[in-house]
Amino acid sequence: MVIVVQFLVLLLGCLLGGGVVYYARRNREARVNYGKKLKNVNQKLHELRAENAVMALILENANDGILIQDLEGHIEWSNPAYSKMTGFSAEEILGRKPQEFVIPPDIRPSQAEIDEFHYDVTSGVLEDFECILNIRKNGEHFWNQLSFAVAKFNDDEDPKVIIIAREITQQRNNEEELRRSELLNKELAEYDSLTGLPNRMKLSKHLDEVVKYAMRNNKTAGVLHIDLDQFKSINDTLGHAVGDQVLIHAATEMTRIVGDMGMVGRFGGDEFLVVFEETLGFEPLKGIAEKILAALERPFHSGDHVVQFGCSIGIAISGEHATNENDLIKHADVALYEVKRNGRHGISCFNRDLGTVYERRMELSSQLGPAIDEGQLAVELQPQYNLELGAVHGFEALIRWYHPVYGKLPPQEFLTIAEQNGMMARVDHVAMCGALDALQFMHAEGHTHLRISMNVSTATLNKPTFIRELVSAVKLRGLKNESVTIEVLETNLLEGMNGSNLETIREACNEGFQVELDDFGMGYAGLAHLTRIATHGVKIDRAMVRNMLLDPATLTIVRTIIALCSELGMSVVAEGIEEIEQAEELQAAGCTVIQGFGVGHPMPLEQALRWLQRSEVSPIISNISPTYRQFDELREYLKSS
Repeated sequence: MVIVVQFLVLLLGCLLGGGVVYYARRNREARVNYGKKLKNVNQKLHELRAENAVMALILENANDGILIQDLEGHIEWSNPAYSKMTGFSAEEILGRKPQEFVIPPDIRPSQAEIDEFHYDVTSGVLEDFECILNIRKNGEHFWNQLSFAVAKFNDDEDPKVIIIAREITQQRNNEEELRRSELLNKELAEYDSLTGLPNRMKLSKHLDEVVKYAMRNNKTAGVLHIDLDQFKSINDTLGHAVGDQVLIHAATEMTRIVGDMGMVGRFGGDEFLVVFEETLGFEPLKGIAEKILAALERPFHSGDHVVQFGCSIGIAISGEHATNENDLIKHADVALYEVKRNGRHGISCFNRDLGTVYERRMELSSQLGPAIDEGQLAVELQPQYNLELGAVHGFEALIRWYHPVYGKLPPQEFLTIAEQNGMMARVDHVAMCGALDALQFMHAEGHTHLRISMNVSTATLNKPTFIRELVSAVKLRGLKNESVTIEVLETNLLEGMNGSNLETIREACNEGFQVELDDFGMGYAGLAHLTRIATHGVKIDRAMVRNMLLDPATLTIVRTIIALCSELGMSVVAEGIEEIEQAEELQAAGCTVIQGFGVGHPMPLEQALRWLQRSEVSPIISNISPTYRQFDELREYLKSS
């Protein structure tokens, strides 16, 4: 019994001791866990304080202004940047609405509207940026960009509106300057700086829209392509300043005449384009073109100069064969070319026949280069007759194109193409070699007194090596420089009155070549320039010869030219002689040499040799006898009168 009691006591002691140990261990673990939790709480508090410090640092030092407003728009808090931006302290704006003090007075809402203002957080408006003109406390205006956010701090309170305000005045100014620059660049890109008219780019864009509109709506658009006549001569003789005034005057007159009916623009150089959105056909456009033609031919004053010029006008309308901008411009250009081909200063309307001519011109343009290489170009010779000596004076070499399909083509069909394609110097070289070869052959046949004349373009006159090449070619054939005459168009020569053309003419004269002004009387050199240009003679234009028997004024001019040239010791050649009366009148006036169909047509070398050998002198010449004394008497008469 005693033993049992002792065992129970021992067992109870063990249990109690173990429990004490167990609970002691549990107590130590709880203390450790509590310490860890406390440490974590302290760490989180520290982190929160740090985050709050960072947030406070950001809010206090942010460059952007920050506002907190209630839903009625009252300011509950603002940061220093907002005060710096607006000039108002946080105390001055607390409880107020921004509309009351940052909106400029001239655009500020009424007080009633401000009082009624309320944010609608469900509208979605607060999701957008807003740029608004503001005013500082000192009255200075600035641009503000506002962004919005809605935040709810407590479940039992209304949400707050947070506004971030960023000043964008400089950005707005930069954008405005960029916009002005873009507008200016667009204007410079689309308008001609001299005349103020739309330029080629704007005209093309407008015409494209007009033609498309016309085609969609079964209407007709129209175009006038206007080219100023003799503009280059005016520019070169009177100066670029006068040339600019000519362009401005032409632009002003066209704009006045066209008015609101169409768009007048400068197409480039001395070319203008008038675009009509709607027209009833060619007749109304011809009426406007005639008014422009009449207005531009009237003289106008530019400083000390009285300037007179004209224009050529091509007309085209949209339709079956012109369904886009390119077609319409091409057709107007074809019509304009037809005017130029017929002597300028006129009006032409595009038609199918002109279209055919244009297509042929394009074909010839692509074939001219190979034709020169293949030797398809050659010269024909037209005789010149000396009235004083009663003998053949020589020949003029005239270039022809012996086309394999179209046959012999006259120069008017391809010289313009050569000029446009930059091939005039090559054509001149072919003509020069052909002329010198022909003269060499005729001299070898015993006609050593004969001379040869050749036409030289501006492109060749501008070549620094031209005279050296000519001297070498003449020497190579055993000819004399004095037997070669260079014919230069009066207008072409004047294009270089202050440049290389005149220098080339002087060099030619110094080498012993004869130089004549071709088509004299139809250009702008006139009698006053004869003393300035180192030439040996003039060639009176065929138009003056044709008209002198019909117009007393023209006859007087022809007589005066002949008399003046005689005084200056210059020779005179008259071209276009077809009637015996013309030859008689020129002989009486003292003209030295005549040329024309009445003397002989242009002919190949072989035929020219037969013409010489058979003395195939035309009836016009055979009926005129040399009268040497008559010339002396006429000259004395002209001197006294």
